[in-house]
Amino acid sequence: MLRSSLHFALVAALSTAGLSLPSPVLAAGPAAVDPDQLYEEGRKDFSSGFYKSAIEKFEAAHRKSKDPLILYNIGQSYKKLYDEEPKVEFLKKARGALRDYVTAIEKDPGLGADPEEVKPVLEKIDAELARLEPAKAPEGPVEEPAPEVPQAVDPGKKLRLAGIGLMGGGGVVLVVGGIIGGVFAARGGKLSDELNTLYSKQTMNMCPASMLTGEPAECETLRNDVETTRADGLKSNNLAAVSFGVAGGLGALLLIGGIVSYSLGKKRSAAWKAGTETETETARVRVSPTFGGLMLSGRF
Repeated sequence: MLRSSLHFALVAALSTAGLSLPSPVLAAGPAAVDPDQLYEEGRKDFSSGFYKSAIEKFEAAHRKSKDPLILYNIGQSYKKLYDEEPKVEFLKKARGALRDYVTAIEKDPGLGADPEEVKPVLEKIDAELARLEPAKAPEGPVEEPAPEVPQAVDPGKKLRLAGIGLMGGGGVVLVVGGIIGGVFAARGGKLSDELNTLYSKQTMNMCPASMLTGEPAECETLRNDVETTRADGLKSNNLAAVSFGVAGGLGALLLIGGIVSYSLGKKRSAAWKAGTETETETARVRVSPTFGGLMLSGRF
């Protein structure tokens, strides 16, 4: 039996190559194809960097001895060969030999090897192959992605938003115009009170409507104050009227337009949601003046 000599040679070879492997048990054979000798020659080739020759010797020793532990040497030799010649086939053969090695020692714990020591090496090889090999096309017919269906747009949304904007704008115009008109109206009322006071002074001082000889000295001053106050009061009243008129008219128009747009938009949205097509409707609006302002009526 060649167990002792081959055991010693395998341990020595793995120690030299930086590998760790339990002792193989090799079967005896003819001297011409002695697995012990083949293994020893493979070890020398591996140590010298002749990895192709080492692979031939290790594979021959494995075929003759059927010892699964030599698969580790074969896998490491293919890995070293890949490092020199980065061909995918070398890396695949290294992975195959190491996988067979792990499978064998997991089935037979009596071989004395630990599969966990080899699995990290296999993981690195798998990662390298995944990087090098293109992704495989999926088997069977490939389903094409469904075409994107454009999302339906609510035809009344823009009208409703426009209506809300117009109504909001009309409300702002009415409020701002009312504030400005109120300021001018208040000033006009104050000037009206001042004018009445000046008229009273003229009466008390017996000042004539126009300048006369011998009139009191303050009459001319009073006449000038009356003219200035009357002009300022008239101007304030006019500005108040314009502010109320413009703000009221523009604000009312914006409010009416907003109500009409919102109503039409709401109808179109309702028809769209119901899945029906309706003809475009025309809103009929009538604005009538009243003593209290404007009256809005019509069909929306």
